[in-house]
Amino acid sequence: MLPAPSWKWAGLVITDEAGNYRAVMPIPLRKKRVFGIPYSWVVHQPFFCQFLGVFSPDKTLDPTPFIRLMQQYFRYGSRFCIHQSSGVIEPFAFERVDTKATQVLNLSLGYDALYQRYSRDRKQNLKRALAANWAIIESTDSEPLIMLFQANNTDGIDGGVANWAYDILRNLVAELGRRNLMTLHYACRNGRIEARALFVYEGNRIIYLFNAASDVGRRGNARTLLIDQMIQKKAGMELVFDFESPEKVSIREFYQSFGALEEPFYELRWSRLNAVERIGRAVMNWLR
Repeated sequence: MLPAPSWKWAGLVITDEAGNYRAVMPIPLRKKRVFGIPYSWVVHQPFFCQFLGVFSPDKTLDPTPFIRLMQQYFRYGSRFCIHQSSGVIEPFAFERVDTKATQVLNLSLGYDALYQRYSRDRKQNLKRALAANWAIIESTDSEPLIMLFQANNTDGIDGGVANWAYDILRNLVAELGRRNLMTLHYACRNGRIEARALFVYEGNRIIYLFNAASDVGRRGNARTLLIDQMIQKKAGMELVFDFESPEKVSIREFYQSFGALEEPFYELRWSRLNAVERIGRAVMNWLR
């Protein structure tokens, strides 16, 4: 079993004359290891975080200097994802720049307009879910969420899921709960939890961060109901519903059946390692 990775955060900050923050770009760092010996902090996108960017109330702020400085200061970026609104990425400054996409809904349209964009199958499955009389429970307890995922969703993940990844999720849910930045809903039948959905609030976004369902939950379209209820609750507000889409085609098509549209973001990689560090990286890749 792989050991838990070492993580820490850095940040680039602009302050005003009084020392108040005007803009911040968080930078996640992970310590790479060779034969169990840590050798370097590298920029690496953390779990349960689709993309980052420059956070500022000033929407006219140019984020390009942040991106340049990060790439100049940290010599190796194994993976850093940034929202496209953060500006134009200069490909020549990076080893790789890949354009990815998430799926989003503009909730300001109102529920009637959003529902009309559901696919025919999605509308039919929603009707079936409503007829199934699911009991929907709001909770702050992440353990049923994790247990449901372990029992029903890990088989399709290459290499499985390490225990430390669940610890990260537990800590994340606890902290989000303390800050009132999440909603966790369970769908129950006959006293058993058969599906769950974790929604996280960030700025004007509602992020469908984590979900799982048993066979009963999938056949009963419980996740369709959980998503639709959140859309109904927030429809008409100046919010974006972000499905945080993976690259798996079947899942992306499921989200698109709610009328979701693609929203791009960038995945950046770069390297200015010295000879010894390049050897260490090659050894790590070979050991995998």
